[in-house]
Formats: sequence, C-alpha cells, structure tokens
Amino acid sequence: MTVSAPRKYNRSKRAKISNDQNQESIAMDKLAHVILSEEQLQLKTAVLEFVEKHLANEYQKITKSKEPAMFVIQGDAGTGKSVVLNSLFNEIQKIANTEEGFKSILHGTSNYLVVNHPEMLKLYHRISKRFKYITKASLERPTSLINNLTKQKKTVDVVIIDEGHLLATSKDAFKRFYGQNQLEELMSLAKVIIIVYDDKQSLRMGSYWEDNEGGQNNGATLKTYYELIPKDKKEWYRLKQQFRVVAPKDVLDWIDTISVKGLIPKFPQTTTDFDFKIWNDCGEMYEALKAKNDKYGQCRMLATYDFPYRLDGKDYFVTCGDNFKLRWDRYQPRAVLPWSERADSIDEVGSVYTVQGFDLNYSGVILGRSIGYDKANDCLRLIPELYDDHAGFTKKKNISDADYVKHKIIMNSLNVLLTRGTKGLYIYPYDDELRKRLLNSTSS
Repeated sequence: MTVSAPRKYNRSKRAKISNDQNQESIAMDKLAHVILSEEQLQLKTAVLEFVEKHLANEYQKITKSKEPAMFVIQGDAGTGKSVVLNSLFNEIQKIANTEEGFKSILHGTSNYLVVNHPEMLKLYHRISKRFKYITKASLERPTSLINNLTKQKKTVDVVIIDEGHLLATSKDAFKRFYGQNQLEELMSLAKVIIIVYDDKQSLRMGSYWEDNEGGQNNGATLKTYYELIPKDKKEWYRLKQQFRVVAPKDVLDWIDTISVKGLIPKFPQTTTDFDFKIWNDCGEMYEALKAKNDKYGQCRMLATYDFPYRLDGKDYFVTCGDNFKLRWDRYQPRAVLPWSERADSIDEVGSVYTVQGFDLNYSGVILGRSIGYDKANDCLRLIPELYDDHAGFTKKKNISDADYVKHKIIMNSLNVLLTRGTKGLYIYPYDDELRKRLLNSTSS
C-alpha cells in the first residue's frame, strides 16, 4: 500500500473554505438549536431559580457571608454540559436586558460567560450573532475578565464558567494571569458562580484539577473551593446521560475501563449502529475513515500527543508503520470554522487540544508511543517521557507529585480522544504488544 499523504488542494480555495465568514458551523448549529432533554430542562430551571434566589439575597442584604453562591454542574464528556450553559446564558441575558424581565432581580444585571479554550470561545462568539440577547462583549477568556474587572475595581452579578477544568491553577505570567487560581479570582469578582466541570479533562500541570477525592495535593480541587461556601449558598448536580457517544453500555464501559482505570477491557459484544473497531494497520484505518467522511462528514484522525509538534510554522507529521504519514493539524487562529469542520482537516491529525469540547461523527484514534502494554498486569503501561506535550508537563509549584500528574494527564487525554465520535470509533495502537492484546480481545 502506498503512503497516505495529504491530498492536493488549491491553497487559495482552501483558505476561502477555512475562513468564509458566512459558512455555517455544525457545532454552532448544535449548540444554538438543540432541544434540551427533560433532565437538562429541569437543570436549567433549577439553576435559573438558584441565580435569582441568591441575587435577591445579596441585594436585600439577607446573606452575610462574603463568598459567592456556587452551582456546580459536573458531567463526563458528552453529557451536554455546554448545551445547558448556552441555553441558560441566553435566558439570563434575555431577562437582564429586555423589558420582559423587568420584574426579575436579574433585570439590569451584569453577567458573563467565560471559557479558557480559544476554539470554544470562537464558537460562542459566532453563536452570539444568532442571539440578540448575547453580546460578544459578554463572552470572555477568564484572564481577560479577571484583569479588566480588577483594573476597574468592579464586580459583576453572575459568571458562568464553561470547561471549568481548564481554569488555571497557578500563576502564568506569559498569559498575563498573575493570581494563583482563576476560580479563586472569579469568586472574588462575582455574586453567583455557575461552573461546569469534569476533572477527567484536565490536560496541563498549569491548569491541573485533581478529582474531588483529592489527597494528592496536586494543582487544585474544586471540592476545596466548594466547601468554603455556606451550605445554603451552594448546589452540586451531576449530569449522567450520554448524548455524544450514541453507543451501547458495554462500549461506554469499554472506554471508561481503558481510559480511566487503565485496564484492558473485554471487547463489547452488543451489535448496534455504533461502529467500533480495533485496527492492525493505521493506513487502512485512515482509508476507511476517509470513506466514512465522504458519506457523513466530520470524520477525523486523532492521536495522543506522542509525535513531535512545534508552533514554528512548519509541518510536523504523525507516522505509523510504512503506510501512514499525515501532518499534525496546522495552527490557524484566524480560521472561522472549528478544525473538525474545515474541509482540509481530513488530511491532518488532530490533537486533544484541537477537539476538546467538539463532536465528530467518526474518530480514528492513534494510541501513540506513550501508551504501551504491561503484560504481567494486563493493563496499560504509560511512558511519560515519550509524551511530546512539553508545555503540558511544565512543572508548577503546586504540583507535589509530577510523575503522578503526568500519568493522569496522559489518561485524561486518552479519555477526551475516545469520547469524540458520535457514530463510530476506530482505534490503532502504536505499540505492537498493546495492538496484539486489543486485537486478541476482539475474538475472545
């Protein structure tokens, strides 16, 4: 088989495809027009009532504690956290900025939605064009909002935090954040905090959130901040229903077992419309994925961060065996559409940072060099020295056990990658022994 290489595109045409301001985004359409489930509707109503109650208490001087009210929405990848937030924020801003809401305590309030993810913020900015109640100015990166409010010596009413697990947990002068924790700073600037959170999606030491059991003294733990707040000013809700990966329970259990526990699972036996396959040949997997992309669109190759990549304008490649060589995703900060929707990205391999927070129809995931096989214990063997995300592994003062965190980051990245596909998941393990073990599990 010949080497899989990038298709030839006319560069000017490709640039037009990537930057057409009028192109519709599938991800934007999903967030903007999704019909909430009964559970999501009930949660939205509960959060809105929570916000109104605690703002009323603040303005009527009923509350005496200085801590803000906090509502935590926890949920695994694909449980619809961002969908709820988008609908909730639109409703809050409608009440705050129209005559319809003049009887509500929310009327005339100052509210923000923040997300520490440039691609997600870009998506929210596009969504704001569809809603007259949401302005671009009300959507911020946390550092920008913190610095602006601190400089103006102002506070706001409600701050909604999407992807809360990406908030910085240490100082980052390079990104102009000079505090010690972004959540701590936001808590000092708002009367009510709504935060969406999944500790299994922390991907860097500088924004590392330990699970809620804590005990390792690494980074930060959301539970620590939650416990600072009086009982009558906080609520915690966990979303459980899976919306993204429409797969049977044994497939979801397989993903959870290998990407959270690191154990080799029994291969799923349920026959459904969800297409799940372990591949022995990465080039063949890519060819099959391209065929699915021709049929469905939004089918992309992904890989753990185990192949060299630098932001120097050059192309870097992911190579597996003799018949697969594909470039890493090109950095295109001016591109309007998300990476998963750009026509040229079928000829690229996406990283965890490229797809976090986004859906694919099919994902072809390369388990890279840092993920091997421990035969003696029949489990994954992680090799952090082969993980190439050096920025993610930059040691911070609040990391007491760097080796433990490195392992957690690799496992978290694996979980994110394996939970992108809505119709199918293809997997190619780079390590020979792991590949043999997973292939053998399909016939046992």
